[in-house]
Amino acid sequence: MTEIINAWIDWLLQSLGLSGPYIVFATFPLAVLQSLFGFFPLAILIVLHVSVFEVIGGMAVSWLACNLGAVVVYFLFRRYLFDWFDRKWGYKLKKYEKWQTSLDRYGIWTLVLLRTIPIVPSNIINLMSAVSPMKPAAFVWGTVLGNLSFIWLFGTLSSSLIVPREDWNGFLLWYGVFMLILLAIFVRLHWGHLQEDKRKRAGH
Repeated sequence: MTEIINAWIDWLLQSLGLSGPYIVFATFPLAVLQSLFGFFPLAILIVLHVSVFEVIGGMAVSWLACNLGAVVVYFLFRRYLFDWFDRKWGYKLKKYEKWQTSLDRYGIWTLVLLRTIPIVPSNIINLMSAVSPMKPAAFVWGTVLGNLSFIWLFGTLSSSLIVPREDWNGFLLWYGVFMLILLAIFVRLHWGHLQEDKRKRAGH
């Protein structure tokens, strides 16, 4: 499936006559479609951007594209597409009910986790966020941090494809520092909730 999508994207770029930095005129709309339908992995766009803009530039462009797609789709869901999506795909939300509960409770922090680790498809994350009590500003911040975390982690772990091997340790070190800072902020802000959840699991 991935090979078919890669071939289709290559055909699209050639048909539109786009190369070099101009590929963003195709990849940014593709990021919006991916955020709406989730029909191909974001890794494809990341590798494509890195091949044109090199490591840091490609990861930055991918981050911007992912953020744009998620924010556009989030507001489309909230204003126009919720009823349609609920009819077509709403049944899938039942599979992610526990994540919806966490999203309602912890907001931005659950969003960062879900963006970092692809447990839930990105289009479902956008829908879950649209129907949660999370405010738009929190969604934007959670998406910005979560996509940064995902792209940074993907770029590091896919070292031979994205990050040169000699730079791998540096990327991994700074990613670890970044995550420790986020974890410390989360614990500081939600210590009471964490203790309450712990008591519930213990049956008290």
